[in-house]
Amino acid sequence: MSITDVAPNPRPERSIDIYRRAVSWLEAALPNGWSVSADRPRSPAAPNRLLVTAPDGDTVSYSIITSKGVLSGDIARIATELTDSDRGFVCAHYLSEPVRRQLDGHGISYADATGNLTLVADRPAIWVRNRGADADPWRGPGRPSGVLTGEPSERIVRALADHVGEVSVPELIKLSGASTGAAYRVVEVLFERELLSRMPRGPVTDVRWEHMLRAWATDRKPCPTRRFASPDGLDDLRSRLAESNGDLGYAVTGIGATDYAHADVLELYADDVDAFASEFDLRPVDGGGDVVIATPWSAVVFERMQIRAGLRCVAPTHAYADLVAGPFRHPDAADYQLTALRADESAWRRELRRNR
Repeated sequence: MSITDVAPNPRPERSIDIYRRAVSWLEAALPNGWSVSADRPRSPAAPNRLLVTAPDGDTVSYSIITSKGVLSGDIARIATELTDSDRGFVCAHYLSEPVRRQLDGHGISYADATGNLTLVADRPAIWVRNRGADADPWRGPGRPSGVLTGEPSERIVRALADHVGEVSVPELIKLSGASTGAAYRVVEVLFERELLSRMPRGPVTDVRWEHMLRAWATDRKPCPTRRFASPDGLDDLRSRLAESNGDLGYAVTGIGATDYAHADVLELYADDVDAFASEFDLRPVDGGGDVVIATPWSAVVFERMQIRAGLRCVAPTHAYADLVAGPFRHPDAADYQLTALRADESAWRRELRRNR
């Protein structure tokens, strides 16, 4: 069964209030004749056990686990703490979709204060489900938005993708250059979206770099671009770029940063588009042209670059993300680049050695 309503306010904070709000959704969803009861709690603690009674008097008992927030990494611990004969009922102010999916996978019942609800039992036979909010309605300023946008996301995602090995968040902050608060928020988002694994209050232990890069490419805001024509052709421009002393910051991206094919259009980032165009005599055009220059949102595009045929190119991971989505999108080239990245991670992922 399913009922829909708006999440009530204010956000419940005490364990007893979280429990009461969650159970109110359960009581509303149960069929006529079913009832809910619990042992008497010592407020503000929540009860320890929940009893659900069928119309014929048959009952099923659940161990109550109440928490303000439940993360994906908590589910295995919760499942381990339940005995084989016991059932769990998790209550929280909000349970994200990945967390709900993991709870379902472990057969653990749950309800949050927004109405997300699943209650299951074999005897008496119960299957109750309700859908609440798709996002935390009480998420305040500075809390993770759930999307990978902005410079901190760029820095954290690139640092995690470009390196392999366990890394603590403080170490990741130094590695990426992201601010402390932003780094923790981005790591939380990545964890919630199951794009990395992390020990409870410990280091990041594994990164699903393919999925992470694709998610970041899809979420981020496209950089503004301008089109130019190279009067003497791209071969001449490439030669001049290879001979330049590097005073003008640039990084080739798109197909030109891969082995997919010879690029008929040179796609790149420049930290000063006007100065770059002036230095290489590029002529602005409204459409067409053989040079596309993007203004990057952050300097991360110039970090851990690769040199290809004398040209400075974005890192292989950044090239892949640019080919997935944005102004340099090319799905076939993205698939080709992903295959190349999978083939030899040691060629582009740097080993991290944690300080002991």
